Amino acid sequence: MIKNCCCTGHRPKGFPFAYGKDERKHKEYLKQLRQKILLAINEYGVNYFVSGMAIGVDMDFAEMVIALRDAENYPIKLECAIPCHNQTLKWSKADILRYNEILKCADSVNLISERYTTECMLKRNRYMVDKSDIVIAVFYGIEKGGTWHTINYAQKNKKLIEFINL
Repeated sequence: MIKNCCCTGHRPKGFPFAYGKDERKHKEYLKQLRQKILLAINEYGVNYFVSGMAIGVDMDFAEMVIALRDAENYPIKLECAIPCHNQTLKWSKADILRYNEILKCADSVNLISERYTTECMLKRNRYMVDKSDIVIAVFYGIEKGGTWHTINYAQKNKKLIEFINL
C-alpha cells in the first residue's frame, strides 16, 4: 500500500529567524525536517512525497527527499506539484536554477493550473493534502497565510499532521 506525505511551511521571509543566514537555527530546522521525513518513512510507511515547490520549506523538503532517495537508497518517490507554469516569474536566477534541478530529479511533475490565478496556490495546497495521508507542517503559530490555511484544511480532512515548531 502506497502512503503519501506532503509538506507545508513558510517561505524564507516567513521564518521567525533569518532563513539561510542564522546558521545555527537554519541547521536545526533542517535537522527537524529530515527527522520528520524519516519518521514518515520508518514509522508510517510513507514511500511517496509531494512538494509544492515554493521557495523555502517546499524546496528544502524536496531536496531532502531526493537526497534520501539517491544518496541513502530509500525506496521513495518525489512528485513536484507545480501551481502554475510561471511560478518562478519573479524569482532570482539562483532560485530558478535550484527549482529546475529539483524538477530534473523528481519522479513526476504535476501542473495544477495552466496559468497563474489568485486560486492556483490554494488549489495546489489542497491537491497535496487531498493526495496525502500525512502532512508535515513547518509552522510557528502565525494564524494567517498559506501554511495556516493548509494546516486547517488538513485538520478538517482528518489528516495526520506532524508539526515542526520553529
